[in-house]
Amino acid sequence: MIITRLPSFLQRFFSPMRPRVTKPQFSHLWSLVLAIVINLRDAKLVHLSALTPAGGHRTRRGAFLGRSDWDAPALVERAGFDLLRSMRPRAGEVIHLILDDNRIAKRGSKMAWVSKIWDHKQQRFVRGHIVLFAAILFRGVVLPWRVELWKPKGQTGGPRYRKLTHMAAAMVRAFVPPADGMKVRVLFDAFYLCPIVTKACQSRGFTFFSVAARGRCFTTDNRKRRKIAALMPGLIRHKGRGVRMRRSRGRVATLRIAAIDGHLSRIGRVRMVVSKRPRGPWTKCIAIVTNETGLGARQVVEVYERRWLIEVLFKELAQDLGLGDYQMLQKDGIVHHLHVCCLAHLLLTHQSIERLGAQARKADEQVEMPPMSQRLAELRSRTARDHVLKLVKGPEHARLRKKLCDYLIAA
Repeated sequence: MIITRLPSFLQRFFSPMRPRVTKPQFSHLWSLVLAIVINLRDAKLVHLSALTPAGGHRTRRGAFLGRSDWDAPALVERAGFDLLRSMRPRAGEVIHLILDDNRIAKRGSKMAWVSKIWDHKQQRFVRGHIVLFAAILFRGVVLPWRVELWKPKGQTGGPRYRKLTHMAAAMVRAFVPPADGMKVRVLFDAFYLCPIVTKACQSRGFTFFSVAARGRCFTTDNRKRRKIAALMPGLIRHKGRGVRMRRSRGRVATLRIAAIDGHLSRIGRVRMVVSKRPRGPWTKCIAIVTNETGLGARQVVEVYERRWLIEVLFKELAQDLGLGDYQMLQKDGIVHHLHVCCLAHLLLTHQSIERLGAQARKADEQVEMPPMSQRLAELRSRTARDHVLKLVKGPEHARLRKKLCDYLIAA
């Protein structure tokens, strides 16, 4: 499918971006975002440019990503908040801010900010980038909000070196709920459970939920200070209760959980919930901590389970939208590619929310989003129909239009 113009049904999503970029930049922007969505190969510039030849040679797209001056983070943030406002959030509703980093392996020796990193998937060290993400979860809809490329220590150029925890804390402090009176819960893993991140949450009036490492010290209310790993067996055996609950991956599981209040080292007063499969090994037992001490054990586990949705977001961005397919050497080109992929994800979510209509605007109601494969197929189909309708007009050519649409979608 060759894209020659912006489809009319996508005007509502891209129109707010026009004042923030120049006319040539806007042409490159919408064509790249749309090309990523309809592309069936790797999201490399040579493939994306072939889908939108009106934008010129692929080197022009590379210049737009690598050397053009436009505020990509502001566009992603604006698009995300426009989607949130279309869902009409109310005071008293809960919104989740999820923090996590994604590791992208890259072999380019001259690529900016590449360093030796630990790849959790391959369980070995590789060269690549670490990208910190902040995603918004509201009524079951996940929206990428902020993306920052981590600069390794000792690299020249660009801003000063910052730890990932400092970057995460800055994201927490910068987050503003879309409506007054909303309750914000921040979810992250054990790496970000540190004073600088938790203090950022508390300074903004947010609550946090995280897994605590088994080696951390926990002081109970009766002044007993022990490591979490040593506390787990006694809590499960003497205070644990069995519950059946639906996990974030959709399966129903039986868990044994127990809650205790106390003081976590370097963090402060928290409620700790220990969770374990009845027949699972003790090494798989986890401890979830939160400063929202009024919640029950089951509620704490249910809230933290939602952190898994950012892993789903990473999978959708990487497998379907080419998050790690960039080939630019410059830091700005890499960052712009990451944000264009996030805009493509927001575009697909925008189309799904528009089709749901009033169902997505019901307060405290979870929105059932279609799977990514279905969202991609629907947008590709609508784009094909829009282009065929402009080429072949008139009621007498209805059968021809249908055949052309079928051929385009099949191709």
